Amino acid sequence: MNKFQKNFSWKTWLRYFLSYFLIFTILILGFFFIIRNQLTRRYFTQLCEQSENQLENLAGQMSDDFVFLSQIDHSLATNIQLILSRYSPESWQNYEAYRELGKYISSNKLIDAICYMPKNFNNVISTRYSIFYENGTFLIRNDNNVSLTFDPTPYYDAASGQLIYLSNGAAEYLIYFPAISSGRNYVFFYILETDDILQRMNTLVSDTMPAIALMDENKQLVAGVNSEALLPYLDSLELTDGTARIDSSSLCIRTEIRNGFSVIAMISNDSLSQQINSAFASTYLSLFLLGSIGFLLVFFAMRITYRPLRELTQKIVSDPAANQGYLEQLDDAFSQTTEENQLLKDKLENYRLSIKKSLLDTLISANQTKDPETLPNIDQFFDADVSREIFAVRMESPDKPLRCLHIRKYFQEFLPGEDSCIILEAAKNSALFLINYSGTEPNKDKLLKELLYRFHREKGYLSAISTGSASPMDIPALCESVMRASSLWPQQPVADAGSLLPGSGSYTYPHDKLEKLSELLKGNLFSAAGDLLQDIFQVIGSSSLTENPLPDFFVRCVLVDMLTIVINRMNALNIKFKDYQELYYETLYFCRSCPYAEKSAAIAANLSQLLAFCEQGADRLIHPEQIRQMIEASYCQPDFSIYVLADRFHVSVAYISSLCKKELKQNFSDYLWTLRMEKAKELLRTTDMPIDEISVAVGYLNTSSFRRKFKQETGLTPSQFRSAEDRA
Repeated sequence: MNKFQKNFSWKTWLRYFLSYFLIFTILILGFFFIIRNQLTRRYFTQLCEQSENQLENLAGQMSDDFVFLSQIDHSLATNIQLILSRYSPESWQNYEAYRELGKYISSNKLIDAICYMPKNFNNVISTRYSIFYENGTFLIRNDNNVSLTFDPTPYYDAASGQLIYLSNGAAEYLIYFPAISSGRNYVFFYILETDDILQRMNTLVSDTMPAIALMDENKQLVAGVNSEALLPYLDSLELTDGTARIDSSSLCIRTEIRNGFSVIAMISNDSLSQQINSAFASTYLSLFLLGSIGFLLVFFAMRITYRPLRELTQKIVSDPAANQGYLEQLDDAFSQTTEENQLLKDKLENYRLSIKKSLLDTLISANQTKDPETLPNIDQFFDADVSREIFAVRMESPDKPLRCLHIRKYFQEFLPGEDSCIILEAAKNSALFLINYSGTEPNKDKLLKELLYRFHREKGYLSAISTGSASPMDIPALCESVMRASSLWPQQPVADAGSLLPGSGSYTYPHDKLEKLSELLKGNLFSAAGDLLQDIFQVIGSSSLTENPLPDFFVRCVLVDMLTIVINRMNALNIKFKDYQELYYETLYFCRSCPYAEKSAAIAANLSQLLAFCEQGADRLIHPEQIRQMIEASYCQPDFSIYVLADRFHVSVAYISSLCKKELKQNFSDYLWTLRMEKAKELLRTTDMPIDEISVAVGYLNTSSFRRKFKQETGLTPSQFRSAEDRA
């Protein structure tokens, strides 16, 4: 290359470099602003949801407090000292009642005072304030000698306890009036302490939630933190659950407290924007530098990524196309592999069906005439698109030869379709027929029995008919049942196998077991699948002790089905066919052509080896590190469990459980608890979070359960553990 060409090459490279760098910079900046807007909107949405959840929890706690007050009220109503005070005006009896009320005050920090009055004497007993009763109205006087009246009349006979806020500017009270009948001879009501409510609200106040308050149905603020900030918005406020945007702020409301009381909080949009702007302001220069460095890293990393891609393409693609990129060529190669796997599956299925057809054809052809044109077509027995029932019929002529061909022709004229009747066995005075009765008409067995009764009336033939089945695999079982039914001759000239007591036939095809085997392999439950294979071998073992063609057909079909189910699962796991094709062909040859008694051990050993291949392929699908990463990323979620883990990997719970135990060296639940325990200890050592919040943060919504398990593990309560760590 001369000097001019070399300079031209550098100029071209620089021109492309600058153009790509400019495009890259524009994309980075555009991406930055899009991310900023998306994060602002998403963070605001999450903040609103978090605020609504916090208010919902606060409202739920207050509702629980009122339920507890109802329980206290029930206890007071049945207190013996208070009951006696309703019938005795003596001062000592009032003193005893006062003492009993004091016990309840000391046990509940939500109650500021309890007012109790027996109506018989209009004698008011109060644990704190001076309260007087006159003309059906209570007068409450506080420590500053400020009075406020309370008329309980509107609140009698309510279905549940009432929450009431009283205020006259100089005094204010939050009163809980229980469900009391106007006909009772006493009155209770409770003056509530708002300090506990304020303490709960203080834990929720932050820069983004600067104000929170409890509000009654008349939009009066009962108690709150920085509640004066909420006053300008109360007149236009709608008392419905949710978050409403007002000016530069938002108001979040929960209305789940009694008698129209609500919890309201302010969300500061300006504070949120300032925090986001402050966070992003320090990233502009860093973003530019990172973008520049990132571009250079991508430029130099092209050699690192390009070379392996080229080498991979050279290994996988045997005939590369000049007009295609490496990714397109790899995609075509993988698509071709997928098509080949599907083609292999289809070939296996077709081959299994053809083997069964050939086995049945060999069995049937041995009892037909030597003329090829008269040989029956057995494809109709295997046609899955045709509705049919297959029956076995045995006929016998007691005193003259049985005309088998005449009977077969008669059946074929009566039944729809060609070759609907086939001779399985024929002797001088008896024959065994196979009936393929197609069509959707019901009660096919009854129609066949009518036809057999006609043969008996006209020819004197004795007949026996089996139950029906749609599967040609049940032919041996049908023949077995019809032989049992013929034992009813001559008392029943047309014997029905359905009238016999059900028995465990030797040749009942194990459809359920084969289906279960397929399900176990799909769930990667290989140990259970191996046990089930042994069960199926026991089923066919007793059926292989005779040289009768029917049992031989039964055994070989079951073996071919077992082999095909295992191979289909290996194909689904993308195990290369060339890795096991010799073992497959050998097993298939044993199943198809060799006596079972001679090769049973070899077939069982080969199937076990194929099953081991299958298990190895499944284990490669889930890497142990993936399990660790999934657990460590999700263990703090309250709903995370072994079922969630199995669902994410699309395997069964039993399989993922055994894989966890194998790779983690302990049970899933133990490993999960270990992670949560270590996280809880870390939070106890390094933060001032309340124990309840730590419990939720490590995945335990039930705080008492967390405390109990923590103490079982460490011998200390979480609070004791934190104190011990602080001292250390």
